[in-house]
Amino acid sequence: MQKKLILLPLLLMIAGASIADDHEEPVTTMKAEGVDELRAEYNFCTLNKGKTFKDVEKFSQKYGDFANQNGLKYNQSMLTPIHAGDSMGTFTHVIVGHWPNGLEMYKEWGTYVNVFQEKYPNLKAPHSCGPNLATFQHKVVSAMDATVEADVKRPVQYADCSLNEGKTLDDAKVAERAAAELIASAGMKGYGVNYIIPYLGQRDPDYDFISLSYFQTFMARAEMAYNYYKVADKADAITSEVYSCVNPRSFVVKNLYTNWDNS
Repeated sequence: MQKKLILLPLLLMIAGASIADDHEEPVTTMKAEGVDELRAEYNFCTLNKGKTFKDVEKFSQKYGDFANQNGLKYNQSMLTPIHAGDSMGTFTHVIVGHWPNGLEMYKEWGTYVNVFQEKYPNLKAPHSCGPNLATFQHKVVSAMDATVEADVKRPVQYADCSLNEGKTLDDAKVAERAAAELIASAGMKGYGVNYIIPYLGQRDPDYDFISLSYFQTFMARAEMAYNYYKVADKADAITSEVYSCVNPRSFVVKNLYTNWDNS
């Protein structure tokens, strides 16, 4: 799985990326957002002295309950490194927020800064966070297994990907889905692939998109690692015609709260 599933997820680990001074929307957003186009935010954090990840979860849940009560469509999860190399720098974890679209993102941001922070001005966080990066996230492949219950803590992988000359993101999606059909034919499932596109807080990244692969369970990831060789040559030939990826890194993700069912 050299560049595909064995390689995938997060943009995060751009820990050295510069913070952009302007907040202009890229040209790619000047169209209607489809159901497969999400928004995501990554906050790089370090535990404060004496604090644990359990403290982070408890602290996060306070806002999760508030968001739910106020009808906000906002999910939050926490990433901790498995095989992330030095990409995390001195950060201990990443808090990831997801919205179904830009409307819900800005609605939630407004409620957070104008209502929640005003209501709880002295709330003490168990961690220090920054930089914060906002992204577009395209759902490309969803090959989940409806018969399997997801692990509480699940594996995800990220990699930085560059398009070959003359190729587009749409070409990459077509190739990714073609490779997914081969993977399905070999009986592998329980995973998904998203493409992450820089949005706010990053300047001139040296890649076109970040490939994120997420798995329902560690067993699904294990099956992929064990059986991918069956389709590796064909799948890699398809994707390598369109893009190449570097810097693969893996993390554990745990959902802190899920509020997308709000209406």
